[in-house]
Amino acid sequence: MKFRRSIRYKLSMFLMVAILLPITASILISYFYTKHSLREDAIRENSSTVRQGTTSLSNLLSGMNSISLYVYNNIQMPNSLYNILIRGYSDFLVEINIYSGLHAIEQSAKDIQQVYLYSDLTDQSWLLINGYLKRAAGNAGLDGHFLQPVDKNDPYLEPTHQSHNYGMEEFPYSPSNTVFTIHRPIYRAPLKERVGIVSIDFKLDGFRNIMNMLYDKGEENIYLLDDTGTVIYASEESRIGQKPSYAWLEHARYSYGSGHFYWHENGGFQGIVVFERFELFGRTWIVAKQIPDSYLYNNASRVLRMNVLVLISFLVISIAATLYVSLKLTTPIKKLTESIRRIKLGKLQFDVDSERSDEVGVLGSAIKNMVDTIDNLIMRELRLELANKDNQLKALQAQINPHFIFNTLQSIGSVALHNKVPKIYELTSSLGLMMHYTMNTEESVVPLAKEIAHVEAYLELQKQRFKERLHCTIDIAEPSALELLVPKMILQPLVENCFKHGFETMQNAEIEIKLESGEDGLTLSIRDNGLGITPENLERLKQRMKREASGGTVGGSIGLINVISRLSLFFNDEAGVSIGQVQPSGFYVVIRIPQRKDGRLYESTDRG
Repeated sequence: MKFRRSIRYKLSMFLMVAILLPITASILISYFYTKHSLREDAIRENSSTVRQGTTSLSNLLSGMNSISLYVYNNIQMPNSLYNILIRGYSDFLVEINIYSGLHAIEQSAKDIQQVYLYSDLTDQSWLLINGYLKRAAGNAGLDGHFLQPVDKNDPYLEPTHQSHNYGMEEFPYSPSNTVFTIHRPIYRAPLKERVGIVSIDFKLDGFRNIMNMLYDKGEENIYLLDDTGTVIYASEESRIGQKPSYAWLEHARYSYGSGHFYWHENGGFQGIVVFERFELFGRTWIVAKQIPDSYLYNNASRVLRMNVLVLISFLVISIAATLYVSLKLTTPIKKLTESIRRIKLGKLQFDVDSERSDEVGVLGSAIKNMVDTIDNLIMRELRLELANKDNQLKALQAQINPHFIFNTLQSIGSVALHNKVPKIYELTSSLGLMMHYTMNTEESVVPLAKEIAHVEAYLELQKQRFKERLHCTIDIAEPSALELLVPKMILQPLVENCFKHGFETMQNAEIEIKLESGEDGLTLSIRDNGLGITPENLERLKQRMKREASGGTVGGSIGLINVISRLSLFFNDEAGVSIGQVQPSGFYVVIRIPQRKDGRLYESTDRG
């Protein structure tokens, strides 16, 4: 909070806002304007494209209808299909003429897969596919596929479906394709009496060629539907011949006229729909194009990302510039503040930059003149008196020394023993031993036995805190090793770490201290069943131990790193310390003290 009230903070915030706010506003305005422009352009261009596409589709359907009217061509010729149907003849020559007529229809367009002809008068059916003609009695092949149109001038358009053989058995070659069929009833002129039906199956290549020019494959979708909602062709080919129940498609079907709308559906399609209607054969057809936002605004998003990168670059530059300017302006003020703080502490010396001629320099000169005046007004006798009183206070403080505290603890222990409270005596004795051990600054190297005794006193005090929750074990497998000289205070900090980091919430705390002798020297281990350490923290601690072992500094801490450093110095880098996790929970520290080259342990004579 103090930092936020500083001039440096306010100046930095002002400069960053002044730089970033216009840039951010410009980027946002540019982004939303770009989105709006892209949307308007997309609506205009796609409306025009779909409108041209509907014209091409209308021409395609009209061409298909014209092909179905081929039966009425050459009506004056006796061998035309029309005259064959109205006479009702059926013989070998008739079939040759029928083949010629159906073949002419088949060759009139490359999208035609097969042509079917039925004669009402002879109750005969013919099917021509890839030059093969097949004849059968009856018209069973039309069942379920043909409905008599109400207006005799219009054909019946069967929606997209899977091709079939019109009931013909054992047809030599019958490819299976998705087709669109025009069924054209043939009437006797001018009586309008039906004499037959011609059915033409068109492959969807013509629709595909036109529709593929109207959308971007993989990004957009487009649909051609008839007035029943059946898909004649779609970019989603699995939907061809079906009546999809898309909400946006239904909205387009039941919207008036042609146009566009924006569609937003939670978890579904979001974007623009452009649709166009056209009338043909007494039916209403609709072309609907789906343009997702993700595709429409892809360029805008790319521009936005580029602008964000620019913004981040400007942010880095502005932060650097802001910090530079704020530091340049506020550093002299902070120096003045620091000098005034020292004056408040009694150091009547004020340093000012004499080279500065700006407002800060003028203010510093004025403060220096004021401080010099105050310093001259303080009488020498008053200063001397204050110094004497300070010396007297220090002398009184020095009288209360560690020996007084240690003697006081002994007195408390004696009173506790006299009043038959042995527990208090034991605790004060343990505390007194610890204080005597730690306050004795004349010993920096002690026998290992003293370190063990110091740890025992420390654990005795901790047992009073943890009660039955604490169980301690000290196993000395090699009593002769207790005479080994070691740096002072290497065990108690490690045991203290068990309580600092492992036993805060433990109900059953255990500490094991074990001293063992082996072929390579002594091993001193401290293990606990505490919370342990995470693998990440364990790895970081090991890395720090390596750095300290290779010559790092440890500061004033008496923790694990300090212990490692002092052991390394004392035993000439031959002692080792390892740490790790205890399964299922806990932590261990193992100190390894090697033997000398002659096979003996280090002795006091080694340290002189």
